[in-house]
Amino acid sequence: MKPLEEQTHYEALEVLPSTSAGDIERAYRAAMSAFEPGSLALYSVFDAEDSKAIRERIDLAYRVLSDHNARAAYDASVRATAPPVDPAQAPAEPPPRPAEIPAPIEEFEDLDDDEDGNGWTGARLRRARLSRGVDLDHVSVATKINLSHLRCIEEERYDELPATVYVRGFVDAYARSIGLDPNRVAAGYMSRVEEARGSARPQRILGRTPTRTFPFSRR
Repeated sequence: MKPLEEQTHYEALEVLPSTSAGDIERAYRAAMSAFEPGSLALYSVFDAEDSKAIRERIDLAYRVLSDHNARAAYDASVRATAPPVDPAQAPAEPPPRPAEIPAPIEEFEDLDDDEDGNGWTGARLRRARLSRGVDLDHVSVATKINLSHLRCIEEERYDELPATVYVRGFVDAYARSIGLDPNRVAAGYMSRVEEARGSARPQRILGRTPTRTFPFSRR
């Protein structure tokens, strides 16, 4: 992920230029909630100063994109400074995602009995949640994590998740919310994320490495 000061307003809110005004507002509320003081998902990633800077950047992006005229002027300025795109090198449109078919609820069996934690997959997290009778909406409310991010975690759609440092916080909070050991769950799940992304290096959000790290991320 780009350093904060290099992100566009759309990147700051994690939305696309085609996103509707209503979805812009929802993305803004979700982002501000994630970085508010005492956030369960990111409490040990950023200090108060970092969180304040991120909230200010998110607020600026929202003030521009929520105003029709300001957004139009911003989009025009972005197009004016963007380098020309070679049509031959333009990425192909992704194929439409097939309709999702709910996976069958599998029997919960010794899901906490995992000595090295490496068995914590997205599917296993989902089974653990279902076995406890916890709805994903409840996890979203309890952790203040966007529902779409939680679905991506369970479905292991790593390319649709934000920077690795965010994902680690999300998985930790998810595990806590359904009564699992966050240390073991995060260690196992994040090894899969880092392997899939081909790098375990810390992400840089504010142009520097976050000031604090998770206590359970020791190697």
